[in-house]
Amino acid sequence: SSLFGSPKRLQQIVCLCLCIYLIKLGEMAAPRQQTIDTKVIQVSPAPDSCTEQDVEKLGPAQHVMMVEPMHSAVINSDSRHPSATVASEALYSKLLCYTCSIGEVLGPVICGTHEVFFCCESMNELGLGGKGGCFKCLDSHELFIPEARCGLFSKCFCIKCGCVSPLDKPFLVLNKKTIV
Repeated sequence: SSLFGSPKRLQQIVCLCLCIYLIKLGEMAAPRQQTIDTKVIQVSPAPDSCTEQDVEKLGPAQHVMMVEPMHSAVINSDSRHPSATVASEALYSKLLCYTCSIGEVLGPVICGTHEVFFCCESMNELGLGGKGGCFKCLDSHELFIPEARCGLFSKCFCIKCGCVSPLDKPFLVLNKKTIV
């Protein structure tokens, strides 16, 4: 008698070892499916049996047309106060957010300011709005629920200056002529 028993028993052990070896070889080999360009090669546990299969290639990425975004943070800089610059006044000019013009020397406001900043507003004025055309001086300050309003305007005799939203068009005006 041999170490493994009968020759038949030895043959069964060798066959079992070979099967275990082939299974381990299949597990340690490449994954079950490998992609090479447009063909897929499937690998079975036995190293000799390979098959090829056609696989449909993915299409190109689709381009999506989107609406051009618009800036939603619009700040209102309008003012009807007599100290505010107006585009129809003499020598009206603007550079981004700074405006200036020449207005009347006397009138309802000779010197004054108008400031608005989101939730507060302030007006100061000295003018000829009193009884019988006499001098009148007013000073007013107010708080309110925040709004998208922001601006600063001042007048001293005929010179008017202002600071407005830089998003307001036109961006560059020189002596009433729009440049940009």
